[in-house]
Amino acid sequence: MKIVFAYDEDKDIECLLKKGPGSHNQPGNRTKTYEELLAFTSEVGNVDKAREFVRKYIFENSVDVRGLRGELQRNWDSIAEEFEQRAERIFGIRIADQITAYMTITGRYPYYIEDKYFYVSAQKTNANATAMHELLHFYTWFKFGESEQADPQKYNDVKESLTALLNIEFSDFMNGAVDNGYSQHARLREMAVDEWKRSKDINKVWDALRSSLN
Repeated sequence: MKIVFAYDEDKDIECLLKKGPGSHNQPGNRTKTYEELLAFTSEVGNVDKAREFVRKYIFENSVDVRGLRGELQRNWDSIAEEFEQRAERIFGIRIADQITAYMTITGRYPYYIEDKYFYVSAQKTNANATAMHELLHFYTWFKFGESEQADPQKYNDVKESLTALLNIEFSDFMNGAVDNGYSQHARLREMAVDEWKRSKDINKVWDALRSSLN
């Protein structure tokens, strides 16, 4: 698996317009940058206006996307091999794809497995915690996702809860961050941690979480 960090203005605009207003797990919860877009223009569906806003935002906030891209890549490359080895041991699978990490000013970082990309912040020098969170979603999908399509909400709740394992198995790579997840998954995250500590078996963790939602 290879992760390549990049900045693409069109992707940044797409993320801002689609995810700035809210997300599946945080409906109606606008990001700060999206609120600034609303103050900038009432034509939020106008891509040209959004492009103008993004360029203005990057200029006024001195966002050095070229320099930051290199720093994010170096920081990720320093842990990439060990992260992959640990993730493979946990999930028992290998991901051979090249995946792109697009930088965004949105303040929300969605992922797209079929298109092989996810988002990270364009305003932080280290995105390893975000990258690992999103990549755990990739591993979870390839391990369990195809068998869970009949109940997408249950799948969402369980896969979001599994990111609690970052605080146990990858804490030395988190750069001081803690993966807290969403408040609605707090109980499931506790269960995931307890079962993982008990069994060290991702299948048992998955089954325990799924069963608790029946």
